[in-house]
Amino acid sequence: MILKNIKHNDFIYVTGTFNEFADFIVDKIKDPRTDKVIIVHLNLRNYYYLHKDKHLINCIKKNCLVVFDGIGMKTGFFLKGVGLLPDLNGTDLFPLVMKQLCFLHTNIFFLGSDEKSIELAAKNCQTTYPGINICGYHHGYFPVNSEEEIVTQINQSNADILMIGRGFPLQEQFAIRNKDKLNVSLLWNVGGLFDFISGNKKRAPYMVRKIRLEWLFRFMKEPCRMLHRNTVAAFWSLGHILFSKK
Repeated sequence: MILKNIKHNDFIYVTGTFNEFADFIVDKIKDPRTDKVIIVHLNLRNYYYLHKDKHLINCIKKNCLVVFDGIGMKTGFFLKGVGLLPDLNGTDLFPLVMKQLCFLHTNIFFLGSDEKSIELAAKNCQTTYPGINICGYHHGYFPVNSEEEIVTQINQSNADILMIGRGFPLQEQFAIRNKDKLNVSLLWNVGGLFDFISGNKKRAPYMVRKIRLEWLFRFMKEPCRMLHRNTVAAFWSLGHILFSKK
């Protein structure tokens, strides 16, 4: 398995095929003696908010594995002259990883979304992938002063993987603050994944995803929520990628 590293603005982005990255995650769980990893997916929307917070930039550089994510990032780097890079979104990566982890009887803890959605996501995942163990779950709406209690709950569950779906940057901030307190091997920030697993939101039809227009499908479904993401954040991030000197 070979993952490719791309450097831009002092960030090292990891890219590769979905199968290669799924193998990377599975190898990590097979050998927990390796260093603990925080996975961060960086798409145009996350790129925009990240570059508004210098402290978070430094923390992610120091603590996280940054994954190249989304058609927008793919387009920006192609126009920059880097080439046509494979991009990795967590929603498509998730089932590949789960299918492999079924054979390892992996313990996974879900953290994020609202109470009803996270419970449903955990049940659906357990049903679809019976070889894994959803050893616990907790909603994502909690204050910072509740984190110690939640960390204790995660550790008591004996989780191997913590999947955090609180949206960028809340999920990354939680992961970085609590990395050394958590006994898991992998912290995987997954954004809105739990909404899809629970069935509360539907993905675009396969052919729409195939031609890379899922962003347009989501915009048509939720125009108000997606407007800033698909306009201000997207164009600012593209401009920053194209015109930054580093």
